[in-house]
Amino acid sequence: MRRRQGGLVLVLVLWALVLLLVIVSAVSSSVHTETTLAHHQLDQTRLRALADAAFHYGAARGYDPDAESAWLTDGVTYEWQFEDVEMEIRIVKERIRLDLNSATAQQLKSVMEALELDAEQTAQVIDAILDWRDRDSLHRLNGAEDEHYERAGMAYGAKDAPFTTVDEIGLILGIDAELKTSLLPYLSVGSVAGGTIASPLSIGFGKSSGLNLGRGLWVLVKVLREKQPFYAEALVRQSKDRLRLDKINYGVSSAAWPLDDE
Repeated sequence: MRRRQGGLVLVLVLWALVLLLVIVSAVSSSVHTETTLAHHQLDQTRLRALADAAFHYGAARGYDPDAESAWLTDGVTYEWQFEDVEMEIRIVKERIRLDLNSATAQQLKSVMEALELDAEQTAQVIDAILDWRDRDSLHRLNGAEDEHYERAGMAYGAKDAPFTTVDEIGLILGIDAELKTSLLPYLSVGSVAGGTIASPLSIGFGKSSGLNLGRGLWVLVKVLREKQPFYAEALVRQSKDRLRLDKINYGVSSAAWPLDDE
């Protein structure tokens, strides 16, 4: 009888130990996960703070009234170090970026001509872009709808909706990686819900275009680090001797924002 009781006690102790190990393991895993998330959040907060510093510094240099010390606003890459972190900064005038969701065929043509595309490729790319964003399934003369993507072996068709990100142009039939990289610095995506465009940009079409030729600067930042570089951008305006960040995108993909020199 005592042996049976002793055996039962031993089994209970073993089960208690197993349960205790499970609890300890679960708590340890939870603590590890929370610690990892905390480190990640801290890293992201630090990167955003660095990007904010770069935005203001780059904009200040871009708006510098002294022509000799002012930074160029044509996309030239400038290296800047803040504390122990190296960054690359580019500045582009707001008016040279075209909104994909409101651009007309003529405006898109001006971009293609600036890139010196031939007439045939220009027509194909423009029509494919317009077919991608319109809501019908009718293709333009040189455009592309679902059947064209299917024949090209694509697993998707035309979106038939406004662009959500600039990076989507890489999905459009007829736009390869090289052309995409060339186009991206000239493009933007504003409001997809209609109404006011978040960043109404154009490429020197004048007031007759109906677009607001804004006087802001797009400051593009790449924070260099051992891990994957952190990309961010901000639309900066100057009013009453004060810099204002109108639109900020943190952690934009390197594919979407080609900050590396060609």
